[in-house]
Order: sequence, then C-alpha cells, then structure tokens
Amino acid sequence: MALRSGTSSKVSEDGRGAGHERSTRSNESEEDTLAPGRSDLLVTGEDLSGRLSELLVGMQPQVAVHYVDQDELLAIFTGGAVPGEGIEEPEIIVVAVSLLDMATLSWMRRLIASSRLPMLAIVKAHAEQRSALRRRAQEVGAIDCLLYGELTPALLEAVIVHARNHIHQSARLAELRDRFSLAIRGARDGMWEWDLVRSRVFYSQRWRELMGIGSGPVEPTIESWLSLVHPQDVDDLRGNLENHIKGLLPVHEHEHRVRDSEGDWRWVLSRGVVHRDIDGRAMRMAGSLTDLTPYRQRELNIRERSREDKLTKLPDRPVLFERLARAVELARAHEDFEFVVMLVEVDRMTQLRDSYGVVEADAAFATIAARLREALGSECALFRFEGDKLAILLEDVDHPGVGTHVADQIHRVVADPFEVAGALSFTTVSIGMTSSAHDYAKVEEVISDVSAATDTARERGRNRHEIFDTSMRIEARTLLALEMSLRQAIDEGELRLHYQPIYTIAAGRTPEESRWVIAGFEALMRWEHPERGLVSPGEFIPIAEDTGLIIPMGRWAIRQAARTLHGWHEEFGRTNLSLSVNLSAKQVDDPLLLETIDTILAETSLDPACFKLELTESVMMDRVDEVTELLQQIRSRGVEIWIDDFGTGYSSLSYLQRFPVDGLKIDRSFVMQLDGSERSEAMVRTIIALAQGLGLHVIAEGIEERFQAEQLGRLGCERFQGFMLGKPMPESRIRELLASLD
Repeated sequence: MALRSGTSSKVSEDGRGAGHERSTRSNESEEDTLAPGRSDLLVTGEDLSGRLSELLVGMQPQVAVHYVDQDELLAIFTGGAVPGEGIEEPEIIVVAVSLLDMATLSWMRRLIASSRLPMLAIVKAHAEQRSALRRRAQEVGAIDCLLYGELTPALLEAVIVHARNHIHQSARLAELRDRFSLAIRGARDGMWEWDLVRSRVFYSQRWRELMGIGSGPVEPTIESWLSLVHPQDVDDLRGNLENHIKGLLPVHEHEHRVRDSEGDWRWVLSRGVVHRDIDGRAMRMAGSLTDLTPYRQRELNIRERSREDKLTKLPDRPVLFERLARAVELARAHEDFEFVVMLVEVDRMTQLRDSYGVVEADAAFATIAARLREALGSECALFRFEGDKLAILLEDVDHPGVGTHVADQIHRVVADPFEVAGALSFTTVSIGMTSSAHDYAKVEEVISDVSAATDTARERGRNRHEIFDTSMRIEARTLLALEMSLRQAIDEGELRLHYQPIYTIAAGRTPEESRWVIAGFEALMRWEHPERGLVSPGEFIPIAEDTGLIIPMGRWAIRQAARTLHGWHEEFGRTNLSLSVNLSAKQVDDPLLLETIDTILAETSLDPACFKLELTESVMMDRVDEVTELLQQIRSRGVEIWIDDFGTGYSSLSYLQRFPVDGLKIDRSFVMQLDGSERSEAMVRTIIALAQGLGLHVIAEGIEERFQAEQLGRLGCERFQGFMLGKPMPESRIRELLASLD
C-alpha cells in the first residue's frame, strides 16, 4: 500500500525505530512492554496526521503517524494487503470524522473486529455533544472519542498511554485465558457456572460432551443437568448443592451417574464453590465435572473378580443379589425405572455328567456361559446363579418386553453345537423371566417368581422361555388338577392316537417317474378333553412322566397301535406297512413292558418286523447296561428298535455300536438347516454315512420344504417324515388315505 506523499510525520530523530513489539510472556513486566522504541499510529478518515504529529512530538516512546485511506486500511486487515513502507507494526488507529453516523459506526465496528487494535475517534463537534459521541464510539468498541477543538498534547498522550495499557492488559488476559483453557482441556473436565440470582446456568462444551449433548441446544437451567442424573443419585446431588449454597457444606463435591447419548450410565464427579456478596448472600456458583467411568469400571472389575465364579469367570450369586436389591429399591422409588431378571437353566446337564464325567460337563457349561457373555454384551449383566443355571439382570429397560428379545437371542446362541470330549453335542436352555412390573419389595420375591417361571419352561418341554405371571404361584394346584383330569381321561377313554405318515420313494425308469409311497406311520398320543378339546402333548406328557401315569398310558398306546396296524393289514392288504411307537424313560422301567409286547403280538398275530419302538438317545444313555439288555430282549422278539432325535444326544458316536438298534431318525434340527447348499448338509451327510456304514436304516423327520426332501434323497436317505408330506391325523383320516391308494 502506498502512503500519500507528505502524510507521514516522523517523531524520532531518524524516522526509524525498532517498532513496538507486544510480548505475551507471563514473566514480562509492564516496564519491559513499554520499553523505548517506535510505534505506528494510523490515521484514517480526514487527514490529521500533521496535526497529531505536532501534538505528539515530545511523547516517549516515540510515535510515527501515518495516514491511510479508509478502503486501503480495511484491506490491510481483512484482505491481507501489505502495509506501506515505514509501517512496521500498527499500534493504534485514529478515525477522524466530522460526523459519527450509522455508516461510520458500522465501518468502525468492522475495522475493530478485523484489526483487533484499539481505536480512537476524533470528531469535529461542540462540547455539549462530547458525552453522547463518546458513548456511541465506545458502543462499537472504540476506547474513546475526543473533540477536535479540545485536542492537546497532554490529552492525546493520556489516551495513547491508556490504549497501550489496554493492549498490554488484553495480551495478559488472553494469555491467562489460554493457560486456563489449556489446563481445562488437559484435565478433560467440563465446566459449569450457575447464576443464582437469575437462575441461569452456563455449561461448557466439554460438559456437553460428557453428557453426550454435543453442540445441541441446552436449556440454561439446573434441571438440564439434573434430568440426566440417575434416579438413585439425583436427590442426593440436589441436596448436596442446596446444602453448600446454604453454607452447611464448605464445598460442593458429589459423585453420581449421568446418562450419555448412547443411553449408558457414566460416573462423574462434580465439584464447585459458591461466591457470596459482602452480606454473605450466594450470588453464583462455579465448578467442574470429571468423568470417573474408567476408574469406576476398573474398581468394579477388581471387586467382581474377587467374587467371581471359578468355572465361568462370572460374578457369583451374592453379587447378583446386591445388584438386584438396588434395582428393586430404584423401581420402588421411581416409576420410570424398570428391570428384568432372567434365569437360564441349561438342559440335559445331568446326562452330560453321566456320559462324560463332571470335568467335561463343567467345561461344556463354561463354554455356553462364555458364548452368552460375548453375545449379550455389557447391557446384560450375566451371573452364575447355581448348579446349571445362569442369571441375567437388565436394568433401566424401556419396556419389560425387551426380555423376550434377549431370550430369543439366547436360544439362537445356545443352539450351535459344541464339543465334548472330542464329540459334537447339542443342548437347549429353559428360561424364566420376571420384571419390576410385579412391584417387588424384596429380592427373595423376585428370585422365587423367576425360579417358578424357569420351572414352568422346563416342565413345558424345555428349549423355551416363560414370562412369570401370578398364575404360576398357584401352578402346583393347577398341575394337581390336571393330573386328576389325566387320570380320569385314562379311565374314560379320552386318549387318542394320531398317525403321521412316513414315505419312501419308489424309483421309476426316470427321476420324473419316481413317486412317493407310504411305508408306514408314527403313532403320536393326543388327549381329547371333553371341554378343552385336543390338549397339547407338551402340556400333559411331562405331567404323565412326573407322576408315573406315562406307564399305563404307554401300555395302552402299544396295544392300541398294534391293533390299529393289524386292522389296516386286514382291511387294505398292505402287510408291508409299519408303525412306530415312542417309549419314554419311565416306560423303560415298566416291569410289564415285555409282557405287554408279547401279549399284543400274540393277540393280533402281527408280524413283529412291522412294529417299531423309538427311544431318544437320552433315554438310552440312562443306565446303559440295563437299557442295552432290555433292548436286546425286545429285538429278540423281532420288534425293531430305532433311535429318535438322533444327533441331539450326548454319546451318539461312541456308544452307537453297543446298542441293538435297527435305524436312526435324523432330528428335525438338522433337517431345518438344509438350504440346498453343500455346507448345510454336512451333519446330515455324516449321519447317513454313519448309518450306512453300520447297516442301519435312516428316516429324516421334520421335512417342511420340498427342496429338503430332494436334498435328503440325493444324500441317500431312505424314508421321509414331516408336515410337507403329511401331518398327524386321526385313524379315520388314515383309513381314507389308504382307501384312496387302492
């Protein structure tokens, strides 16, 4: 930028100087800052450079006065223009005008904001306008406004010294502000200031980050803070603040939990002090907020590791009771706080221990616990409850129904096979759950109800979850009534057998000419209640087994099935049709089982090879030697023995050759995995190959899709059963089906 000729007045002897350099060092004294040198004063508006030079000729440190056009001056500070020759470091801007109108004031505000230099206004006006003009100038940021007619060396020097002091103090203030800001950032604390007179609170950006608010709007009230505090902590925090304001506590210091933007609870430490006026009245309060979550988590981990279950590495039962006690207290104190408790019982652990020993069974249980811990994450608190049970606590849930979603996830996780002593095995879980919706007052009440729900899930067939309701408290009476009804059903002939067809494929000259052919049926028991209609087997079979009623029911089923099959042979001439009947664990102990079989075979003259008995692996693995001897006696009569639900037991491969069996039924869980790909058929292919190697027949059950049957056929499966081919039907429907085949 070129200066106008003759508009620069040199106050120093040689017109040059070292210039004025502002220092920001904290240990620099004011005398150092004002050391002799030269500073530049920029004049704009009307050209008063000559007049000002004359007035400042004796001032120390020396001042060089330069005139700069308004547009050029603005370009220096806003557009990056280079100052003209002789201007080393501008220190003060003087605006000389005849009138302080809105346009001039706006331009001054813009220049002050961009230059960050002190500005002095000089106006040609009357003395009575002095106060009003000074007020206008200072409103836009100028340090003062002088009247042209009142300019004197002393007045001008005083204003410039004031400007220099302003620069110095601003630099010191900026330095202190930077140091304070750096310290706050290093401490990672959030700052807050509470104006107690106006009831307004300022929250720093870091405070917002700790609360997970970010740059979003925050109401400047104390409730913006308290509304995020954990229900169990908020009253204590409010009381601590109030007691400090009243002077009952020397300082405010309080640890509490706040909810962040992810919905998680974070531990924080709030500190603060009150500022009081001369009369002792609380005027404002300021403090900080420190994130304690990492330290709290480490402390919790150390404490819980000292009280964890050795096998699963999970917190033990006492830890659960402590956490649950706090949850019960919170739920009673705050209506919007809800919790869910779940009890997960791993099924068939007794059979695992009997088959493989305690060490291997415990290792399997630990594997399941580790799977659940990884799958459920930190939102679900997982505990070792007792024996074969795990407990889960969900706190501050949006709705108790969230427990159902967690239960579904648990079933999926547990369904994957696991290895026991080098063999693949499977298991399921029975889950019970309850929630704070039942208004619990004691931990013992929660445990009692969730245990009842778990028992219900187990009694209703396992591999399921049940939500507690008050009816479970009277379930014992209900079960007793159902047992009495079942006894009556046996006496009054309310039991029925339904029959599900089993098919084979008759090969044609071409694949297109192949057709489905009925090979036999499986007999399935049903209860036709006079009032309720058909009662699900899952409801009455467990009761029958627990009460021993399954023994007379089983005898009846064997006799009825054999008579029905004999009738079909006689009526339709299809003597190759077979019929399967299931044997339960209690029936294996029936001392009259062999007599029942002998009697009905003699009565009907039925070919024993057409009559089959099915047992699950778990039944066969209970007292292996005794069961093996019984099966040999049954098989010696010509009756075939089949293993039902093969692949879901515990010693499928290691004990298979010991049992006198004729065939395997592939469990529906493997069939359901078939999707047409080679990967999905790995387990089924292995089972079929194993059966063929041992000379055993194979039936696949649970077929619901045609592509599953086709894939099984390609793998060498002989017989097929499932809803796709036919659902269980009463005898009358089967007779119609057989008649239609003639």
